[in-house]
Amino acid sequence: MNRSSRRIHGFALALYTILALLLSWPLIAQIGRSVPGAPQWAFDESTFVWNIWYFKHALVDNLSTPLHTDLIWYPLGIDLVLYTYNFFHALVAQPLMLAFNLPVASNIALLLSTVLSGYGTFLLVRYLFGKEKIEDQRLKIGRPPQSSIFNLQSSVITSSALLAGLIYAFASNRAVYAALGHYDMVTTQWIPFYALMLLRTLDGRLSLAMRRKAAVLAGVFFAFNGLAEMITAVFLAIFTLIVLADYGARLRREKRKQRLKIKDWNAGDSGEDSGTGRSQRIARKSQSPNLPISNPQSPIPNLHSSLFNLFLLAVVAFTLWSPALLPILTQFLANDFALKGWGEAIPLSTDLLGWFTPTVLHPVFGGDLVAELRRVQLRALELGVTGFRDLNTAFLGWTTAALALTGALVWGRRVRIWIWTTILFGLFTLGPFLQINGRYRFDLDGVEATFPLPYALLHYIPLIKANRAPNRNSVLLMLALAVLAAYGARWIVGKVNTRRQRASLDAQSPSLQPSIFNLQSFLFLLLASLVLFEHLAIPAPLSDARIPAVYAEIAADPRPVSVMQVPLGWRNSFGVLGSERTQLQYYQTAHGKPMLGGNISRAPDFKMEYFARIPYFTALTEIEFGNDVPEEMLTAARAQAGDLMYLYNTEYVLLFPPISQRFPYADYWGAAWSFVKETLPLEEEPFWTDAGIEAYRVVQPAGDDAFRLDLGTSGTYPYRGEGWDAAEADEPYAASAIWATARESRLFVPLRNVDAGAEYVVRMQVHPFAYAGSSPQSVTLMVNGHVLESRDLVDEWQTVEWTAPGALLIDGLNRLALQWRETATPREVIPGSRAIGTTGVSLPVDAELKAFADGAFIALFDEEGEQIDASAGRAGVNVTVLDGESGDIVAMQGFDTTSNEFESQALAEFLAAIEEGQPVLIATRGDATAFLTQAAIRGLQDLGLGVTLESVQGNQIVAAGIKGAPRSSAVQQLDPEEAFLSISLNRDRRTLAAAVDWVEIAGR
Repeated sequence: MNRSSRRIHGFALALYTILALLLSWPLIAQIGRSVPGAPQWAFDESTFVWNIWYFKHALVDNLSTPLHTDLIWYPLGIDLVLYTYNFFHALVAQPLMLAFNLPVASNIALLLSTVLSGYGTFLLVRYLFGKEKIEDQRLKIGRPPQSSIFNLQSSVITSSALLAGLIYAFASNRAVYAALGHYDMVTTQWIPFYALMLLRTLDGRLSLAMRRKAAVLAGVFFAFNGLAEMITAVFLAIFTLIVLADYGARLRREKRKQRLKIKDWNAGDSGEDSGTGRSQRIARKSQSPNLPISNPQSPIPNLHSSLFNLFLLAVVAFTLWSPALLPILTQFLANDFALKGWGEAIPLSTDLLGWFTPTVLHPVFGGDLVAELRRVQLRALELGVTGFRDLNTAFLGWTTAALALTGALVWGRRVRIWIWTTILFGLFTLGPFLQINGRYRFDLDGVEATFPLPYALLHYIPLIKANRAPNRNSVLLMLALAVLAAYGARWIVGKVNTRRQRASLDAQSPSLQPSIFNLQSFLFLLLASLVLFEHLAIPAPLSDARIPAVYAEIAADPRPVSVMQVPLGWRNSFGVLGSERTQLQYYQTAHGKPMLGGNISRAPDFKMEYFARIPYFTALTEIEFGNDVPEEMLTAARAQAGDLMYLYNTEYVLLFPPISQRFPYADYWGAAWSFVKETLPLEEEPFWTDAGIEAYRVVQPAGDDAFRLDLGTSGTYPYRGEGWDAAEADEPYAASAIWATARESRLFVPLRNVDAGAEYVVRMQVHPFAYAGSSPQSVTLMVNGHVLESRDLVDEWQTVEWTAPGALLIDGLNRLALQWRETATPREVIPGSRAIGTTGVSLPVDAELKAFADGAFIALFDEEGEQIDASAGRAGVNVTVLDGESGDIVAMQGFDTTSNEFESQALAEFLAAIEEGQPVLIATRGDATAFLTQAAIRGLQDLGLGVTLESVQGNQIVAAGIKGAPRSSAVQQLDPEEAFLSISLNRDRRTLAAAVDWVEIAGR
């Protein structure tokens, strides 16, 4: 790289660095004590700063996987796999964290993302304009000829590329994501680098070696994007398909030309041109300030070499990304993390007006961010608030959009990749349905209508549908707009230059050349100023990242204790339990103790259900939201409060005042504090107070090193982790016990004063799930991660025991894991029957029928166990006709035979009209036989029922028959009070291993 090239690249980096510091003001002034983010929102910024610390804490300090933690969502722990980890952000920040502190490390990593986002786009556009010498192996800039026209064009190219970098790096969508704490969507720097290397991989002007190197680098940058944010990798995969579609189209055209023996792609006349003529045309084109220096339709590389390079790209990307990608895919396959319905795709879509509306962060056209965030919250609650459903994140910019439109119209096919990227990702940002000013349902002359958009198709593609935020597609949209805007700016300035050059040549006045450069510089400066102004987002919202001093005192406690903080809450992408404040999770970086609460992107349903089913946590979180709590729940919460503190070994409880305008805790924090102080065994006075924070120690009982857990009785749910039936109490095999329902079932056992030199015995009363032909069961015990021996089980209640060294146990919460050799599903191994009496016909679905004075229930159950109501529910006789193959309801009608004989006659006619061979279900309600006629009885007999008018009198009736079946071949139940009938396979779909009565730990 020559001196001129170094100056250009140095200037670009310096420009983006200076602007990154200025346009993130006042971040640089508070770089060691604040981080970007609005404290009135979700504190997602705290998650990303916590990630930096935890990555080192797990991988380096504890030599464990950074993809799981027991420090949050305590005591369950949580996998950090389907999680916005932003590995690249965490990796880059490591040395900075060691040299300075976490806020400095995170802030510099974010600023670097901005600088490189601009620089990567700058390189991409220079490549697209053909500035780099093709024969150079390292993107070197060739020394330009000493031609004023060339220098003029060179400066236009450089300025246009700089402008594109400004648009992408400082587009307001990145500023809004930073304000929301979504650092993963600010880590965009590798997107333009990937685009650059992907295009070079398919550039036939480059040597095979250069294309292969580009493929390797493209794979590296793809992996970097995936490590920053998984959904960005999905965006790049779609972008790759656009590029490959363009490559395929060019390849087809090239083959067609070859078949037609057209050797000169640029020939405009008939016949073949001489080599000299072609060279002259290319020379003339290269002198035009409005066309690329190089051929815009670069030669197409060989298909086989391109396929190999793309394969190489994929291998490199997979290899680098696989440590994170494989666990992600495993989690998706092993658990159901699919969005419920449309998830939040509708509120997180971009409003069509949002494309042309400056963001709330704009100092002139914007507004009050806190007020806008509150409006969005109220809008989501449908409290009569109108306007956009979410904070606007996808403002295109008026100047940016105008330049991009100019570039698209002028350059046409030459920029079709970027046109299609703009169109596709622009539509994706709008979400599944068109929204205009917050409305997606429109009244068209009395007919309510919606307008589906292409994003709706993504909802049905596995994995891809996990993207719940359509507006995030703006990271590709803005890159495409930046490229098109650069083309538009180049054309506009080129037009002006052309006219000035002609004037200079006509006047034969070289003195006009400097004025051309001055005018060109002024135009680019004007365009850059307009772009930066319309995307302006200052002052940047910042969150206080200073950690209260009390945590240093907690960190000094060597015991394995836990911390509880109020507001208390748990949050994932699907919902929240309590007024979760992720800032408190960030404070964990100062003390390293496990904490109740936490934030995660995706979590199995059980994780949230565990805490939601514990009365104390339910009561506290409801109080934080200002909801009324039933007295019986308050009573249960008070009763278990001390036991929970003992179980979780919670030594410290910290009460935090609200953050201004952070609702609902700002309204109800006083009630939450009062509840905690009233119910928990706290010391009378806080041991630390400052800035409105009160820190208390928990008064714990002395405890001992023995504990017995009687499962199957009420109150044991908090002690049961994953792998147990959800029942609070149960009696399998005539004992108070609970079913183990997975290959591994976890228990939490509190111990105190453990003697590390002693031996302890773990005993368990257990009965394996047994059935005809079942395999022998065995169970292995794991204590705090250490595997003990396996024990074989017999088909009866038995006591098994293990010896555990005291060194394996903890003065606090101990985790026992029971690992079962076999599990089985009752529905599969104890099947039941759907046979309809002796008719020889079986129902295609499960059915339960119940008849009594106040109801007639017919319930069908599909293969997933979902219930379908199949009864008309009328007084009298209710008849349901099913399709014999599918089990679908063909007809469902009730006849009030409690009132008159006309209804009985209608019943007889209805039964007579049923087609032969169709299954029919009967359930009565009330005194259904009061006006039943002989004709109706004959109709029932035609279904195979063995009834007479006399036998049914005064009885409730449930039956299942087949039209045309012999009499008495159907299945029926008659009872004066309540008749019940089940025609079903075993509907128990649980996976069962064994029933456990009790578990105890004691010294030998």
